[in-house]
Amino acid sequence: MLESTLLETIQTLQHQAERLEREATALRQALADVAEVLVSPASVVARYEIEGQTYEITQAEVDAVKAQVAKSWSDSALYELAVVKKMSRVLRERPNSEQDVYFFKTVEAIQAISVADGTAVEDTTELQNNAR
Repeated sequence: MLESTLLETIQTLQHQAERLEREATALRQALADVAEVLVSPASVVARYEIEGQTYEITQAEVDAVKAQVAKSWSDSALYELAVVKKMSRVLRERPNSEQDVYFFKTVEAIQAISVADGTAVEDTTELQNNAR
């Protein structure tokens, strides 16, 4: 009698240990999935190819631009401003006159891309006036 109760207890504990091991494995996988998301770069919301260089824009960069503008702009305009801002970081080491020329050439290139994909900014003076 004591042996059968002891055997049943051992079997029950073995089943519980197996169940806990399965749960621990599932929890480890869930933790690995979360860790992968946390170490992944921010999701890219727009990608521009300009003069052979690719510029990727994240939602955080768009939000930062949105926080800096005085009035509400369309998402398309915010994306374009975000890519221009990112590009300006690259251009800071160039002479001012070259930076100005390059900036307006770049805005025109971005607008051409936006026209091609159907997200063009309607009024380009808005971009030009606020860029200065």
